[in-house]
Amino acid sequence: MNSMQDKKKTKEQLLNELLSLRKKLVRLEKSTFRFQKAEEILHKRLIEYEKLTALGRLTANVAHEIRNPITVIGGFTERLKKSVPQGTQENEYVEMISSEVKRLEEILRDVLVFTNKPFFLKKEENMNRIVNESLRIFKDMFRNRSISVQKYFKDVTQVYVDRRQVKEAMNNLISNAVDTMSQGGILTIATNEASIRMKNYVTVSVSDTGAGIPEEHLRLIFEPFYSTKVTKHETGLGLPIIKKIVEGHGGFIKIDSKVGRGSTFSLFFPYRSR
Repeated sequence: MNSMQDKKKTKEQLLNELLSLRKKLVRLEKSTFRFQKAEEILHKRLIEYEKLTALGRLTANVAHEIRNPITVIGGFTERLKKSVPQGTQENEYVEMISSEVKRLEEILRDVLVFTNKPFFLKKEENMNRIVNESLRIFKDMFRNRSISVQKYFKDVTQVYVDRRQVKEAMNNLISNAVDTMSQGGILTIATNEASIRMKNYVTVSVSDTGAGIPEEHLRLIFEPFYSTKVTKHETGLGLPIIKKIVEGHGGFIKIDSKVGRGSTFSLFFPYRSR
């Protein structure tokens, strides 16, 4: 009797173990499928990265080759401006050529900044001071476009950054904000400190009261040459350059934008607590 019960018990145990193994096999198959999908995605990203790297090298080489003839054209145009009488149609043509040459030079500069590997000369800097230096550059533009500036600076910790690069990022960000407020508005700049996932950051936020960015455009604004603006001087590389500079410092960017109300771009620069 006991022998029969033992056999029955053993049979039930085996069935339970078999069922358990089948469940584990199903979970394993699902995990294997997820890993395969993840591998495919990573492989596609790797191919995309290699293509972009090759394209970046090609773009940089082309930009270098184009820069020399543009410099020559610009030089001769400046000579022509001196010899062509003011107020003539010829003078108007020369001014147009000169303006477009300068625009091409700006585009090439942005392309080279974006495609070249960044080199950061970091020193301990006061972020409030860097932001104020950038604001002074736009002082006349603020007045001409009826833009009022509001500053909310905290006594933030000094951070190790490349002053020149950060200033360039700030200039681009302020320029973008000014362009969105063609009818005037309020530019708000604030500095602060934040702690995210046990990491400390000094933050710089730039807010405008412009048109805002539609939600469907937000995921594209850091793509090279993508721009929602139609201004003649916009190259479509301002935001990608800002992103490259901030990420090169180990930081990141956050965006909050509402159509009809404006946008806020927040730059996060990491620092170590003393």
